Amino acid sequence: MKRKKSKPFPASQVDTSFPISDICGMWKSLCGSPDIEIYYDGSRFRLQFSYKQDTAFTVPLSQCWGITFFNFYGIIRIAYDDERDMLSLTNEGEYKRVYNEV
Repeated sequence: MKRKKSKPFPASQVDTSFPISDICGMWKSLCGSPDIEIYYDGSRFRLQFSYKQDTAFTVPLSQCWGITFFNFYGIIRIAYDDERDMLSLTNEGEYKRVYNEV
């Protein structure tokens, strides 16, 4: 059996500790999960899952020991790849930022 001489793919620049203000905005799932919005409500940062127009769940975001996470029926970690502008949620998959057209 011959060994392949291809190089491994470079690891993406995924970070679990970042300013939460960097990820504020609307995000669309690439895996079919509900869309999310991350925003600051005047006292803390929050994440909102939008299942339908009239159904949404809002949870506070936290950062502790270099990990960004929220509690939604269990701890869900958030990683951010600023190079690709992508979020990765441990249970929900990857999200791409949605930009509003002006």
